[in-house]
Amino acid sequence: MPTILYPTRGGRSSYPNQERVFTLAREKGANLLLLYVSNVEFLGMVARAKVVDLEEQLDNMGEFLLAMAQERAAQAGVKAEMLVRRGEFRQVLSEVVAEYTVDTVVLGAPSEKTGLTTLDFMRTLCAELSAETGVPFLLVQDGEIVETFTPGEDARQNVEEPRSDTGV
Repeated sequence: MPTILYPTRGGRSSYPNQERVFTLAREKGANLLLLYVSNVEFLGMVARAKVVDLEEQLDNMGEFLLAMAQERAAQAGVKAEMLVRRGEFRQVLSEVVAEYTVDTVVLGAPSEKTGLTTLDFMRTLCAELSAETGVPFLLVQDGEIVETFTPGEDARQNVEEPRSDTGV
């Protein structure tokens, strides 16, 4: 059975992309892994006890957000497993792809109103990770697959013109 990995931050702004991933999993008869990644390295010199406390709080928040997504997946007829991990996003993603023998990774592109990164950054990340892992990456924006990145191909497949290039 194929496995789809979908990292998500959760929350209402993620719903259109989550719905698309649920549909994709149902269509492919795939297992779905929902991933939440936290990283507190930015705290640097803060007291270790505070960092540990914050890490635990972020883990709890991630579990809550993924539980909500898991419930929504079940309502859509898809069984989803939750994974909460700590570390640098790119590295964690590579590790999970290898650990769970993932067949497809779906990443959400930034939307005009809620994006925390840029579309160009997400395109680069998908292309590089697809090449490194040997796994196709799909970029989903506002519930639509906008680009597909296939390992071994220099060019990505542009499914539809993305809506925004700012995403900040």
